[in-house]
Amino acid sequence: MKHLNLWLSSLTAVALMATAGAQIWDETANGGGDAGDLPSSAQVVSGVHTMPLTRITGRMATGGEVDMFAILICNPDQFFAHTGNTSETTYDTKLTLFDSQGRPLWMNDDRPNETAITGHPPNGIGGLRSYIGGGASAGLYRSSDTPSVAGSATWGLPGPGLYYLAISHWQRNPRVGSADIFHESSPYDPIYAPKAAAAGSPIDNWGGSTTTTGSYTIHLGGACFVPEPASMVALGAGLAGLLGLRRRKK
Repeated sequence: MKHLNLWLSSLTAVALMATAGAQIWDETANGGGDAGDLPSSAQVVSGVHTMPLTRITGRMATGGEVDMFAILICNPDQFFAHTGNTSETTYDTKLTLFDSQGRPLWMNDDRPNETAITGHPPNGIGGLRSYIGGGASAGLYRSSDTPSVAGSATWGLPGPGLYYLAISHWQRNPRVGSADIFHESSPYDPIYAPKAAAAGSPIDNWGGSTTTTGSYTIHLGGACFVPEPASMVALGAGLAGLLGLRRRKK
């Protein structure tokens, strides 16, 4: 029992040290190069899954580029993503969130037109930058089928797990076949749920074009690193050891 308590104490200490830090992922320095634009080529933001992921940085090096990242949303109630201020993100962005199967969940082009987001710390979002998350006024969550109807969608996520987050220039549109997944014109500030006809289908291409390039920062809350294989092995070994100690105790 003494060994069991020591092992549990060590595991708790590691978790506390991990969650105390704020971690940044860079597309090139950590990811090794350009992130892809679809779930099959997305850059996996991997690391210690108990470590909070607070920022992703990168660059749209060629016109029309889209970068997609696989992240772990470990606290859905606290999740947000936004593209910071105009010095951090140098072009007019769009953020799009997909589930673990690549099916669309939410999109925002221009941040909600209000000064504060309740319960989240996204202050300092620049003009023409993007925000996805809870805490905006209820009327700013809208269905892409009824974009002019305030509150025609209700904010929420399926639960903790793997998600895909894409950043693009506002003129690039996620699509299924030749059909846009989201409402892609005015009003631009609502946070949109997908069109009903596209909600159950994974993204397979991007429409639209632009020659704009630039750097970006995505600020995150409620997100963690995707567990590395080594982390999964260590976790499995720890659980196996715990089970073994329990058996011996019996």
